[in-house]
Amino acid sequence: MKILQLNTGLFPDAQTVIAALRQMEAAHSVVSIDLRRQDMENEAWDKAVAAILASDLTITI
Repeated sequence: MKILQLNTGLFPDAQTVIAALRQMEAAHSVVSIDLRRQDMENEAWDKAVAAILASDLTITI
């Protein structure tokens, strides 16, 4: 399964979710994108949208 983790800074218990996803990495493909960066250009946003469309599960933290 392709799992995408979007880091937004909106989820108060993000560390617990991140720890659970790290355990899942052995069995699944887990990709993390940090959307909190102030320097994201259009190309980075395009890659984020492509990753969302390609994932089976998107988790926003």
